[in-house]
Amino acid sequence: MTITDWQQKLQKLEQDGLSIVIEKDGNIIFQSIDPMLKPLYTCLAEKRAQLKGATVYDKIVGRAAAYLCIIGQVKEIYTPLASESAISVLKEHNIKITPGKIIPLIMNRDNTDTCPMEKLAMSCTGPEDFYQALQVRMAGAKK
Repeated sequence: MTITDWQQKLQKLEQDGLSIVIEKDGNIIFQSIDPMLKPLYTCLAEKRAQLKGATVYDKIVGRAAAYLCIIGQVKEIYTPLASESAISVLKEHNIKITPGKIIPLIMNRDNTDTCPMEKLAMSCTGPEDFYQALQVRMAGAKK
């Protein structure tokens, strides 16, 4: 894939108002307009087998999103914005990430603190531990 291909796909993501697009074998297997981590969590829950070897285009990739991509065994990630810890954990799991910009931490919406999902991810021992903690949190949110 040439640089212009992935850059065009990220531009289209933005233009279409999408937060994430996941492709495999040239086909879109999942896309969403929902913010934050919910789309990736939903895709993992509903299409886990299809995620293996897929390419993810995501607006923001922090450690939390990285952990979900590791569990889903994605092949590569393209994003305009990634955190240093996301890049680090993805590298440990041999998942290629191409970020437009790298920042120290993903912040919350009003930029006053670290994103709650990042905090949760940093408090966990690894991808599976985070996924279990996230499932508990998501189940609590649905009540």
